[in-house]
Amino acid sequence: MPTQEHDVSAELFRWPPMLAAELLTEMGVPLGEVRQARDVSESFTDLKTKEYTADAAIILETSRGPTGVVVEVQRKRAEDKRWTWPLYLATLRNRQRCPTVLLVIAPDPAVAEWCSIRIDTGHPGHTLTPLVLGPEHVPLMKDGAQIAADPAMGVLSALFHGSGEHQTNILRSAFDGANKLAETDEEQAHRYYEYVQAVLPEAARKTLEIMMQTESPYYDSFLARAAVKGEAKGLALAVIRNLENRGIKVSEEERDRFLGCTDMVRLDAWLGRSLTVETAAEIFGRGEERGIA
Repeated sequence: MPTQEHDVSAELFRWPPMLAAELLTEMGVPLGEVRQARDVSESFTDLKTKEYTADAAIILETSRGPTGVVVEVQRKRAEDKRWTWPLYLATLRNRQRCPTVLLVIAPDPAVAEWCSIRIDTGHPGHTLTPLVLGPEHVPLMKDGAQIAADPAMGVLSALFHGSGEHQTNILRSAFDGANKLAETDEEQAHRYYEYVQAVLPEAARKTLEIMMQTESPYYDSFLARAAVKGEAKGLALAVIRNLENRGIKVSEEERDRFLGCTDMVRLDAWLGRSLTVETAAEIFGRGEERGIA
């Protein structure tokens, strides 16, 4: 069962997909000049059999041509991954017609060591050695301005350095970064703060909360945004519950769209429709562009 830390770590690569290029460059992977990055479907199921889904999939448009990146967040050993990881790479390579690499995010050193073991596929000369991100690849961000310029990397900094000797520095820089972001973009600031809270250890999370509450001029705004998000999630869950109680199947894509919407007027309309539609897809209405919540 994915955790909040797991989900946030994967979501980071959709927030700015260019993060994958930053990390691969830091790890010494030759990419050439990266001109653009975009996230694509992380589902690697083509037939209606068993579903195979990675945590994120990114396409980097480089001077050498496109490169696919499969991102996997691993918090514990899972032997099944040694069979599915080659599948993810092969499917993305076939679908996008480009070279692909596997990037594993494993904050626990013991798990990271296990993830880095070479996978022998059985074909002569064909082995897979996952690229495993370690603390040495993630900068220790001590300055709020750095975080404001690259908040996704700031979250990774908190993930990899927030529980050791650098915890005090991480908490202060997280506080400064959230406030600097809030000066120009409160939505981005709230997202950064929410993600950092998800990856920090519990004691550090509480300390940061107290710092924000007692020192930040933006704390009330952060609380207000959190309240709106909570209310929106409640409505979205009510929509899903209504549909499922009526025996209507809700796909993962539809569920993500419901839960990703923060427009209260739209959610209220969806809630009303959930009592009468015959399929979940009908709930979005003909006038709404598919995929936009």
